[in-house]
Amino acid sequence: MPNRRTPPKYAFLKRVALGLPGAVEVQDRHGRWFNIGKKTFALYEDTSERWILRLPHAQVTMLTEASPGIFAPMRNGALLWLHVDVAKLGPRDLRAYVTAAWRYTAPKKLAAQLDAR
Repeated sequence: MPNRRTPPKYAFLKRVALGLPGAVEVQDRHGRWFNIGKKTFALYEDTSERWILRLPHAQVTMLTEASPGIFAPMRNGALLWLHVDVAKLGPRDLRAYVTAAWRYTAPKKLAAQLDAR
């Protein structure tokens, strides 16, 4: 694996993502991915140098229209993902967006574990 630059706010986002039930980090040749099983909910793609989150289509559309300097849409097949410039967001917002991406991806049984905490 090539020597890579550390993604922006990586330590914080990793701590948030791995603190969610069932989340694991997967190092791929394209970047660092945070998954629930085989489904990715957050990733840092080395080629884009931006974090990407899996959120509902309507939320991606709303965020990209409201704050185009922070958010941008990314289509991958039928899925619409959200590019996020994490340098422009604080810890509270980042935690909320990563958690929302996890909730959107997690099975209901796993999401119930987070609600039970």
